[in-house]
Amino acid sequence: MKVKSFLYGLMTGGLAAGVSVLLTAPNSGKVTREKMKENTQSVLNQLQVIQKNLLELKNSAIHASKEGRAQISTFLTEVKSALAQWEEEVSPQQERIQKEINEMKNTIQELEDEISDNNK
Repeated sequence: MKVKSFLYGLMTGGLAAGVSVLLTAPNSGKVTREKMKENTQSVLNQLQVIQKNLLELKNSAIHASKEGRAQISTFLTEVKSALAQWEEEVSPQQERIQKEINEMKNTIQELEDEISDNNK
């Protein structure tokens, strides 16, 4: 019995809603259908524009990605070259500095030896 009551209530509510919509509609059915056709065409045109813009965006992203890879590759090559050149330029100075450090160590050792000999 409860299911029957529920179904009667559902049907009555649906009927009341339908009558309410028909009575409160701002335009006649013909005008409403024409507006729906116009709106449908407008929405379809907007969807086509969106689809075209998305395709352009996709192509731009692909192009930017390819261009970016090429630029990064060029950049890395230039950085490697600059580092190699820097190492070549710094290498003689490193050797000179190492030589001077060794000379300072020897001089310090000699001074320590002299001080040690003088204290004896």
